[in-house]
Amino acid sequence: MILVLGYGVSGKAAVLFLKKLGLPVVAVDRRPDVNAGVLPDSADFPMDGISQVILSPGIPSTHPLVKKAKALGIEVIGEMELALRWTKNRSVGVTGSNGKTTTALLTAHVLNASGVKARAVGNVGVALSSYLLNPDPEEILIVELSSFQLETLRVKHFEFGVYLNLLPNHLDRHASMEEYARAKANLQHCLKPDGKLLVSNQVLQASKDLLQIDRVEVFEENGPFAPLFLPAQNVAAVQAIAAKFDVSEEQVVAALPSFKKPPHRIEYVAESAGVRYYNDSKATSVEAVLHALSWFSGPLVLIVGGKDKGSPYVPWIAAMQGKVKKIVAYGEAAQNIARDVGSFYAVDRVDLFSDAVAAAQREACLGDTVLLAPGCSSYDQFESYEERGDVFKMLVMGVRA
Repeated sequence: MILVLGYGVSGKAAVLFLKKLGLPVVAVDRRPDVNAGVLPDSADFPMDGISQVILSPGIPSTHPLVKKAKALGIEVIGEMELALRWTKNRSVGVTGSNGKTTTALLTAHVLNASGVKARAVGNVGVALSSYLLNPDPEEILIVELSSFQLETLRVKHFEFGVYLNLLPNHLDRHASMEEYARAKANLQHCLKPDGKLLVSNQVLQASKDLLQIDRVEVFEENGPFAPLFLPAQNVAAVQAIAAKFDVSEEQVVAALPSFKKPPHRIEYVAESAGVRYYNDSKATSVEAVLHALSWFSGPLVLIVGGKDKGSPYVPWIAAMQGKVKKIVAYGEAAQNIARDVGSFYAVDRVDLFSDAVAAAQREACLGDTVLLAPGCSSYDQFESYEERGDVFKMLVMGVRA
């Protein structure tokens, strides 16, 4: 019997895939579902007859059942490891602290537009196990990989990997920045023997001691594609990947205008009473907010907050200068945000996200921009950053109506 720990997107996909293989499987989750056959993930769950544990990315290695399984000598692997062991497609791994979803989706778009069949999977929201239920062997898979997926990955499957950037993130999950960096750098150990790791100059400098330099190639950054708010780093990485499949820089540039960027990434929402609203709910780290701020000249009413991820907010101080007229901070992180930046900018603190949006709307005047760029996880009040962004859009459109 195989135990799947965690029944989110990856866990559900793993269960379906294992059943397709004809293997016995049981799932547990902190929110059991009797109708779906999902049992409670309590520490006293019996491990008798369990031959393998499949870990969803959201479940830390400190979970009692993980410790229990390892103590009993039961193999514990991630959903990504499970899926890659069965994947026959040519594949590219993409990771980084910021921009990896956009890079993976844009790469697939560019390749398809250039006549090369490709699909973005993994952390983009399509679990690889789910893709394997009906795979197309001709497609090149662009696999987005989070640090949570990489820390349990061992299979040497990727033709090459792409490592965009290394910035403080997920320090609420990883014990230290060093541990987080090691998880990201593990991508190099998941390449085929002749595989190369494509990295930005920033990664090369930040992780030189963790990288096998003889397997590293540095991709050069050009200018950003401003109409889509695409960072230079993303476009440069896509060009580097495309070149590996004989797609020219001219073909990449020609495909960019038809790319539809995923929602919640500096997404224009509406204009109401002369105030423009932008949704960047995906900005869940301190550095992601810096990127968002770089695209605006102000005046801005900035909505931040949510669940604190362990990084200080001091880097915002300089980036906000001359742009931000008011900060509205909500949720668990509001106190820490006010502590770090409150001496330099006016900060309104509220508990609920809906109150933060309402406060920003009251503050904004003709010619202002209200920007949701939280810099924090959404998990204090929402299931995901997508839900947070959707709620923001609904609240804004309700005012507009």
